Amino acid sequence: MRALVTGGAGFIGRHLVDNLIEDNFEVIVLDSGHTGKLEKVNKKAELVKIEIDSCGIQEYKDFLVGVDQVFHLAAQKHNTKNLTPEKVISTNILSTYNLAIASAESEVKRLVFTSSLYAYGSLGPEIMRESDIPAPATLYGASKLMGENILRFAEKQYGLSWNVARLFFIYGPDQFAGSGYKSVIIKNFERMRDGLSAEINGDGKQSLDYVYVKDAVAALRLLANNEIKNFTFNVSSGNKISIIDLIDKMESASGVNIEKIYQPADWTSNSHRFGDNALISKQLGWKPQTSIEEGLSETWKFVKNQTVGS
Repeated sequence: MRALVTGGAGFIGRHLVDNLIEDNFEVIVLDSGHTGKLEKVNKKAELVKIEIDSCGIQEYKDFLVGVDQVFHLAAQKHNTKNLTPEKVISTNILSTYNLAIASAESEVKRLVFTSSLYAYGSLGPEIMRESDIPAPATLYGASKLMGENILRFAEKQYGLSWNVARLFFIYGPDQFAGSGYKSVIIKNFERMRDGLSAEINGDGKQSLDYVYVKDAVAALRLLANNEIKNFTFNVSSGNKISIIDLIDKMESASGVNIEKIYQPADWTSNSHRFGDNALISKQLGWKPQTSIEEGLSETWKFVKNQTVGS
């Protein structure tokens, strides 16, 4: 079997590539290297350094010769510094269109697209469900929603087989947001490692839905290998955890007791961003297998052994 992974040098992408290679896939990785770590991509993968928005349909088709599965992870994030709206549109929308059409014309068996909770636009307090009417509040979220709709178009017009994963907050070893912001977990584990206080924005009662990276990869693999197709699924735990409680669990996982410093509230104040996972559980039998305690412990083991800038 042969797979193509766009954004395969990113945090989730590298874990996915490793998983595919362990399963004896031949893997092609397309990544610009701007936020991903090209040097950490599995050496058994074929790595192509390229701006995906420079690829037209034919160039994608050249990469797709013999490919059975496509995992489209590459995207420009809304929180990346010095990023123009035009770059978000060209990367997240136009490139998705070109890849979807190329995949259909190349008779790829399945295209899996990583969308985002930001496609909903919700800050809670209600749980997010796939049946909700999306109302994205960021260009990034809007571009992800447009990417989902492009796949529906390609299905109807070209017969594309696809599934969408609306990812919530994926965390784990070797995570970094490139030129964007670090996750709460990575930021504060690094502060713990360096003997600094934990930073909390606002009152810390805002909550998020965390999924360990290995569980997220397992979901992506199911979306590619299952007979169920042309669905949008939340990849979420179905649970929310407040920042205060998260920091407490991080202290337990690390064995480091630190002072909490409360910073001014930001846009996340009073938000509760978590997703219902009943659909993916019912259709594919997927649920996270890693508890937050286990995931934090594995993440801490990685962070404590890293040096600044690694």
